[in-house]
Amino acid sequence: MSNLSKREIIRKIKANGKKKKMNILARAYRMLCFIGLRIQFITYNKRRRIRKFFSPVGGRIAGFLSRHVAQPTAGAWNEFRCICGEIKAKAGVGATFSLHRGFFAGVVNVVLPLICIGALTAVISAVMSLPHALEVTCNGKSLGYIEDESVYNNAVELLSQRTVNTNNGYIESLTPKYSIASVSSSMNMSSETLCEALLADSSDVENAYGLYINGELCAAAKSYGDIQFIMETFLDQYKTGTPGEKVSFMGTTDIISGLYSTDRIVSSDKFAKTISKKRTETQLYTVMEGDTAQSIANVANMSYKRLMKLNDNLQDTPEPGTSVLVEKELPVLKVQTVRTVTIKEKIKFTKKTVKNNKKPTSYKKCVTKGENGEREVVKQVTEINGVQVSSEVISSTVTKEPVEAVYEVGTKKASSVGSGKFAWPVPGVRTISSPFGPRWGRFHKGVDISTSGVYGRTVVAADSGKATVKRTAGGYGLHIIISHGNGYSTCYAHLSAVSISSGATVSKGQAIGRVGNSGHSTGPHLHFEIRKNNSPTNPMRYY
Repeated sequence: MSNLSKREIIRKIKANGKKKKMNILARAYRMLCFIGLRIQFITYNKRRRIRKFFSPVGGRIAGFLSRHVAQPTAGAWNEFRCICGEIKAKAGVGATFSLHRGFFAGVVNVVLPLICIGALTAVISAVMSLPHALEVTCNGKSLGYIEDESVYNNAVELLSQRTVNTNNGYIESLTPKYSIASVSSSMNMSSETLCEALLADSSDVENAYGLYINGELCAAAKSYGDIQFIMETFLDQYKTGTPGEKVSFMGTTDIISGLYSTDRIVSSDKFAKTISKKRTETQLYTVMEGDTAQSIANVANMSYKRLMKLNDNLQDTPEPGTSVLVEKELPVLKVQTVRTVTIKEKIKFTKKTVKNNKKPTSYKKCVTKGENGEREVVKQVTEINGVQVSSEVISSTVTKEPVEAVYEVGTKKASSVGSGKFAWPVPGVRTISSPFGPRWGRFHKGVDISTSGVYGRTVVAADSGKATVKRTAGGYGLHIIISHGNGYSTCYAHLSAVSISSGATVSKGQAIGRVGNSGHSTGPHLHFEIRKNNSPTNPMRYY
């Protein structure tokens, strides 16, 4: 090893690695070949055994078919060809029949059973295809055929509608008997036809016309024309004459001719009153938060006493979520009215705010006045017995666009320190009714601003600062003192109202109150003072 170079050692290691890889691949290949040969051997043996097992069975089947099917068929065919040849050679029919008597006998023995089987199958099929029905017999009299017992039960229900309590004895006396019969389906009676048959078998019945609402008899009358006229008159009361208006009865309304108990047939006037009256229906009401027994009765349009009678142990303040029985009066006939109406609606204008950072927060000015717009709306309105239940917008057209309102507002925050330059406190009023100085043996510390109609005029802050609102029984009455933070303060006395709160910081020119006549005052005016270092000075020196 020591004599080998490093390169030769590496080469030998690589060669040994390749040999090992080749050995692994060769072993894997040999293993796959062995598995394949084994599978082929097993499959061959299985196939051979299956053939060996079924070969006797196949031979037997082939032998049976050959002996009992192929040979008789071939013999019969050959004999048939022979008969055809003899007939073609104009041999006698009698001689031909006598020579081939066995053939004709075999044909008859095969064909006759087949014809009999076919005929029997046709008869059974025809009998089985015939529909079966129940024959109804009441009190010994056959009434007809029905599909099942439910038809009779429905007929009895219809009979109870078309009779009154005085005829219930007849219904109870009916004792139906059923027997199965094979009849055509066209012979089966409907519930209405069976009801007619039951009525015809009773006394005190007449031909009349009955009005059925949703399958239930409402009333019966003798004249079909009277019923139609009354129904049309009933609809007319809900018509308004609007173009395209549709007025119709809700549900199904049928006028059926037939036999009716004389007690159910009424006059035309009573028929009109019957369809116009209301019926009482019981419904469940779910109690909501804040409901009381009295409020529930008011909503249901029923008396408190009746509500308490319907609901045992009902408290005056029932718990939310509980169910309460209520009664509602509903019309016997419901009329639905659908009409298209066109109305004009206002479109409310929107508001827009424009900020001005040079104006104080108290500043607000309308730059553009807002105006409502207008639109034309087409709606489909649905009413039931004159009460609107829905309204659906079909189209909407704007006829006048709204004008947006624009407001300018100040965003500059008020300073608690004034500028030292004062604005006039009552805009638009310049009259001084009493100046600064001696007056009536006293010293008047400010000026009185007054004129006709001054009461209620707006008072503004003369300069920015912090306000204090005061109210005294006499003297200045309701007044405001604003400290401007620069040695100056102003006083606004005898006010009728204030629009700021005590301690608020106000801007110069901001509205703070209204001229009044509170305190010791001889008439509506504003007493206005300017104080420097808490000493009153003549306000007119600053204007």
